[in-house]
Amino acid sequence: MVNNNAVSGEFAQDGFKKLSVSEKFRKVFNKFRNNLIIIFAVIFIIDLVSVFNLHNIYSVYYEQNTQQGEIRITIQALAKYYLWAMNASDPADRAEQLKGVDEKIAELNSGLDALSKYYSGDLSATYQHISNIDRADDNMMALFDSGASHEEIYAYYVNTVNEAIKVVVQDFKQIGISAREQAGNAYRISIITVSVMTLISLAIVVYALIYSKNARKALTGSILGPIEAISNAADDMSKGKLELTIETDSMDELGKLAKDLQGSTDVIKRIVLDIDESLERMSVGDFTRGSHHENLYIGDYETIKNALSDIAKNLSETLLEVRNSSSQVSQGASNMSQGATDLAEGATDQAAAVEELTASVNSITDQTRQLADVADRSKTMATSVRDNAEKAARKMHLVTDAMTRITEASAEIEQVTNSIEAIAKQTSLLALNASIEAARAGETGKGFAVVADQIGKLADQSSEAAKNTHQLIADTMDEINNGNSVVAETTEALDEMHHSVEEITEMIIETGDLASQQAQSMEEIDKGIEMISNVVQSNSATAQESSAVSIELSEQSESLNRLIGQFTISG
Repeated sequence: MVNNNAVSGEFAQDGFKKLSVSEKFRKVFNKFRNNLIIIFAVIFIIDLVSVFNLHNIYSVYYEQNTQQGEIRITIQALAKYYLWAMNASDPADRAEQLKGVDEKIAELNSGLDALSKYYSGDLSATYQHISNIDRADDNMMALFDSGASHEEIYAYYVNTVNEAIKVVVQDFKQIGISAREQAGNAYRISIITVSVMTLISLAIVVYALIYSKNARKALTGSILGPIEAISNAADDMSKGKLELTIETDSMDELGKLAKDLQGSTDVIKRIVLDIDESLERMSVGDFTRGSHHENLYIGDYETIKNALSDIAKNLSETLLEVRNSSSQVSQGASNMSQGATDLAEGATDQAAAVEELTASVNSITDQTRQLADVADRSKTMATSVRDNAEKAARKMHLVTDAMTRITEASAEIEQVTNSIEAIAKQTSLLALNASIEAARAGETGKGFAVVADQIGKLADQSSEAAKNTHQLIADTMDEINNGNSVVAETTEALDEMHHSVEEITEMIIETGDLASQQAQSMEEIDKGIEMISNVVQSNSATAQESSAVSIELSEQSESLNRLIGQFTISG
């Protein structure tokens, strides 16, 4: 009996999962092919043994029986010729009958020669006994020639010739018994040989069926498991989740795809967390650096790191220049404490209004620029996500192509099984013809009929095994179709995610364009404010000697320094 555990050991999870998809299918189908070859070889050997036994039955034992029958007929004819010769009244008729006696003795020798070609026993004693008949015949001829009486001739025939004939008849009885024993031994050996080979072929078929079942289970587990994990992860990604855990222990292409997807989501999650931390730090006034984890930004993500660094650097430099300018304004205001008084009040009011408007416009301009920069970075990130979605879709299409090739390989196995079934049908037809021929042969064909019946049963068993293989392949095709459905659904989900990412990318690009346009408008407003500031400065120049203006400027400068002091900047 085939050990199912031994067959299952060929698909040990650790060893089988380390193989690539192509290696898995090559291992399974090579083993299945070897099983078919072994089955064909065993069937071929059974056929050879059967043909050899049939040949022996016909060429040896059938010929032995035929030759023995002819010799027995010859012996009977020999006795008849002697009786006819003794009862013949005409010398010519007697001579004719005695001539028939000589012919039958010659036929006995030639028949024994023919029998020796098929009989494996010792025939030397039989040759000697036939020789005794020949010598007795010569003496009886002498009695006929000497004119002996009928009583003398008859007494010699009964006591000598007939006794010699009886000895030969007894010899052929022993030969017949020996021949029957030899035929019986050959028949038993033939039955045992065919039975053993049949059991071997059945064991191989059972092994092949168990192997096919375990192979189907191993292939299904090693392929559909990673696909299901990847599908669940892709579904979570489409819902905006970055906390993904793809559980699979497969080490083939699908396992690598799952690990790559897990790695990419981990990188995106860490980058998003770092961006959130950096923006939160900048929102409270810390512009010392862009990101504290610059090593996360690899490949195309490096542009995001550079953008954060540029934002922090530019704002820090701007605030530093404002602080320096404020210090200079404060120093100038102190030097002008003895200024003019004509336009003091008007210049003071205008200066205050312009300063507040300038501060507001500058703040709005900076915020607009930041918005434009963030929109540009968002566009880059969205483009990267769209590319990743395209890669995932292409990989899923590759999985679809692999499942198609699996279906084609199963169809080829179906053709091989059809060939096996056709061979079984031909063998069954051959057994039927052999049974018909055995029936025609009568008593001598009984052994041949038994062999033909065994061949017919073997053909039926082979046909049944082929049908079972058909069913197994059909079940495998159902599993593959289910896998194709899962892959198709996954591919469709990835395609939908890809379309959604493209729409989001287009929206972000439009947002970036609007932000850029708004930044340009704010720059134009800033230029207008700058022109107004110039007018105010011109008016303030006429009131340089106004101490009140100088004091106001000093107070504004100190207030601006206090505001700038709230920010942490480099340099």
